[in-house]
Amino acid sequence: MKELRVKSLELKIKNPLKKLFTFNFSLLTSNKGFTLIEIIMIMIVAAIAIPALLFLLGEGAKQGTYSELQVTATEVGQAMMEEIKTKLWDHNSPIPPGLYTTPLGIEGTECRTNCTGLQCGANPIFNDVDDYNNYPETCTWNGASFTTSVAVCYVQPAALDTCVDPTTTDYKRIQVDVTNTNLGTVSLVTVVTNY
Repeated sequence: MKELRVKSLELKIKNPLKKLFTFNFSLLTSNKGFTLIEIIMIMIVAAIAIPALLFLLGEGAKQGTYSELQVTATEVGQAMMEEIKTKLWDHNSPIPPGLYTTPLGIEGTECRTNCTGLQCGANPIFNDVDDYNNYPETCTWNGASFTTSVAVCYVQPAALDTCVDPTTTDYKRIQVDVTNTNLGTVSLVTVVTNY
């Protein structure tokens, strides 16, 4: 009796599993083919789906390029900012606070070679922060053209975003703007103090 029940239970389990895992390949081996309506429907779906997919791929590529330009512009601006921050605070540094005699900008024949930051000829290279005031350069980095411009001005400690030139203070605000035609402008700003 027990043996009969076990076999009956095995058959009950095997039959549904057999049906579940048995594939019907009759559609693949059929000689019937596609109807004209099915072909037209496939063409309509493809005509709608392919342009939509191409649009999405194009937008993805555009966003990737935009991100790459933004990173490169930030790196270019950061390199210029770091170069400026290595210079003296003023041409005559160290100076006691409030005794600044040199105006913002280049003193004499100081110069800087565009895109390299090297000394140009026999002239002295930029040696203080405000030598970079109104300094522009256009360079090609990673195959794209970037225009870098620098603005340096005196600011009050209570209002670091407002220039107070020609009034002199112990704080200079440095703004480096990097512009690309496909990106726009990336700005980096810092404040340095007389030390």
